[in-house]
Amino acid sequence: MMELAMQHHRYPVEPRIDKATGEIIAEQSGKVLDVVSCQELIMAAPPGAQLELPLLPISPRHSSQELASLTQVVGYYETWVSGSVHRHNNIRLAAQGISNVLLWPGESFSFNQVVGPRSPERGYMPAPILISGARGTDFGGGVCQVASTLYNAAVNAGLTIEERHPHSKPVGYVPEGRDATVSYPDVDLRFTNSREEPIIIKAGVSGSRLWVKIMGRSK
Repeated sequence: MMELAMQHHRYPVEPRIDKATGEIIAEQSGKVLDVVSCQELIMAAPPGAQLELPLLPISPRHSSQELASLTQVVGYYETWVSGSVHRHNNIRLAAQGISNVLLWPGESFSFNQVVGPRSPERGYMPAPILISGARGTDFGGGVCQVASTLYNAAVNAGLTIEERHPHSKPVGYVPEGRDATVSYPDVDLRFTNSREEPIIIKAGVSGSRLWVKIMGRSK
């Protein structure tokens, strides 16, 4: 009976956001074998009878309607993008990386985990960076501007900042003390959705304007 139950067990699937399009993918119910009813059915059935197994539905904890209700901008920040074509490319890639990320209440976000390595194989180009107060060039230069813009949007949304590191020198795209440097894999920006509702991170580059908005519900 245990093997039969395992064969027919299906976990529910929670609703989610399509990373590429931002569209909501609906939840799916699961199912579990009603062991007691199944045993009673088997005991009462004549030999060789074909039985329809009694299955009970398992509902997901969340619904797509819950995600569809996240229409309010609860945190927003934008910065001006300057510099080389390579730097613009890196900022655009990192913005795409953090966009359409769903965080349930209590769930944490890691910039390095979500964006991943800033490598040439993933489309990143060499651009200016700050290393211990000195200027240099490395793949992914400009990504810190995305992290800083996201950091300020998260603060404006009232999220709990778990890890944030300032640059060794002030940067020009945010006021002093409002920046967040990142370096894969050790120096990270991390925060937790401490709101009562799920949130969706949206980000993009419009002309020379980098923007990040946190979608949720007004309290």
